[in-house]
Amino acid sequence: MKIWLLTDKRNKKAYGNVRILEEAKNKGLKMKMVMVEDIELLIDNQLEDKIYINNKLVKLPNVVIPRVCVSYQMKSVTDFLEHRWVYMINDTASRFLAKDKFFSLQKLALNSLPIPKTILLKGLPNIWFIEEKLSYPIILKKIDGAQWKWILKINNRHDLEDVIEMLDESLNTLNKNIILQEYIGEKIGQDLRVFIVWWRVIAAMLRKGKDGDFKSNYSGGWNVFFHEVSSQEEIIALEAANIIGLDIAGIDILFDKNDGYKICEVNASPGFEWLEKASNVNIAWEIVDYIIQRFNISI
Repeated sequence: MKIWLLTDKRNKKAYGNVRILEEAKNKGLKMKMVMVEDIELLIDNQLEDKIYINNKLVKLPNVVIPRVCVSYQMKSVTDFLEHRWVYMINDTASRFLAKDKFFSLQKLALNSLPIPKTILLKGLPNIWFIEEKLSYPIILKKIDGAQWKWILKINNRHDLEDVIEMLDESLNTLNKNIILQEYIGEKIGQDLRVFIVWWRVIAAMLRKGKDGDFKSNYSGGWNVFFHEVSSQEEIIALEAANIIGLDIAGIDILFDKNDGYKICEVNASPGFEWLEKASNVNIAWEIVDYIIQRFNISI
């Protein structure tokens, strides 16, 4: 069994990548890290499509674990491999769907899962429509942003007008990447990260931001705590991963009023450094064990 962990040079030493390779080695599972920048694809009309790494022709792997944000370069490689029956964890279509916050939330809503009210900006925004559908404060974000980057809280019409003015010249190119959402502020600066592997909740953590900060992402220096998921939280997270089509997923859940929940986003290449620390669960081992069990690999 030939297994690649597919990443890029910027993420070569990322915690999750290093830990997965460590646990694969500990289990005697042969796994190789491959950089997408080192790959060259050759296609022709003789159906002799080939893949090269560092200019050397290589045999196709059996399984690939993409551990990097979706890009055109990454998609070209994973698409190439999938069409040659290489199993992808997670597959390209699901990864692209998860990356797009608007389409992924739309998919969840169509399946009756709870999400924040969301508006996709198209051209010059209609302030009257926005104010009719959403109450202040309003959250503005890029549909493909990560780790709470490019997220703003708009507190009133003046703030909204300022943002629109700032985006006015570039909105025609950005409008496909910007959404507005209702602010879920029942527990300000808190959310849940639920980690799923092969339709099982492996671990979860509660993330808490600084006082008054609505962003709870641990990459910004906030605190994380072990969290034992309730049956409702487990069902929501598992259904979200299933609907998006992910074998491995990180589901971010916001606390709504009346003990309710709203799914913030679904992650196809979730980090797990702080989750391992908060939960004392060996997430990397769970991922490696899933591969062993899924493909009936003898070690």
